[in-house]
Amino acid sequence: VTIGGMVAHNVLDFVKKSKRHLMIRRGLIEEEHVGHALYLRMSLSERLQHATLVVSFVTLVITGFALKFPEAWWVAPLQRVSPSVFAIRSLVHRIAAVVMVVASIFPLYYLFFVPRGKQLLRDLLPVPQDIRDVIAVMRYNLGMSTVRPRLERFSYVEKSEYWALIWGTILMSATGVILWFDNTFIGLLTKLGWDVARTVHYYEAWLATLSILVWHMYFVIFNPETYPINLAFWKGTLTEREMLDEHPLELERLKAAETERDDDDDES
Repeated sequence: VTIGGMVAHNVLDFVKKSKRHLMIRRGLIEEEHVGHALYLRMSLSERLQHATLVVSFVTLVITGFALKFPEAWWVAPLQRVSPSVFAIRSLVHRIAAVVMVVASIFPLYYLFFVPRGKQLLRDLLPVPQDIRDVIAVMRYNLGMSTVRPRLERFSYVEKSEYWALIWGTILMSATGVILWFDNTFIGLLTKLGWDVARTVHYYEAWLATLSILVWHMYFVIFNPETYPINLAFWKGTLTEREMLDEHPLELERLKAAETERDDDDDES
């Protein structure tokens, strides 16, 4: 249900945005002209946190599913190269798990003690407007409204992904520890409890992997307004055009702040 909903949402989004871009290209819609300014989207610290999570997550996915599907076409070459390569799979998986947990703990300091992190957390908190935005976007993509929704710094897209990451990390870490120290937890939870943890770990891994492939990769790469790729994770900035397309309310607020600063400078 979750992944199917993501697919349906993204198909509607892709069709609507593609039609709009074709109409702009054919001169049927006049595109608003913007400047060439760049706006900070991710600081260096945020990009490093993101990179650490990406590397550890991909490593966990590969090494985890390699255990479940040892005969898969993408696993067999590793075993043919050297049996020792596959033999260290469990060690690499555990190392990547520790890295991901540590990489998830550091942002707690960033979110609660660093000014930019505090603002980041405030902007990521769910608000009633997110529900209204979901409805407005669906109405727009289904052709029930001609008004294109104007979204904030973080829309329901980024917020849902962020909080799903938090929940998924907690769940995978807890069940992962139970699987890691199997003898201890079988004694505490019984074999049934350990089997439940293993099942939850496995299906949450599928949910997390498919969510990244279907949800995150679409909005970063295949979204017509960011294709071929959103470079914020690498350069840290978005162009004014990207801001206008994806975060118009934030752009409006930033421009108002710039104007206010310029007026203050003129007065001084």
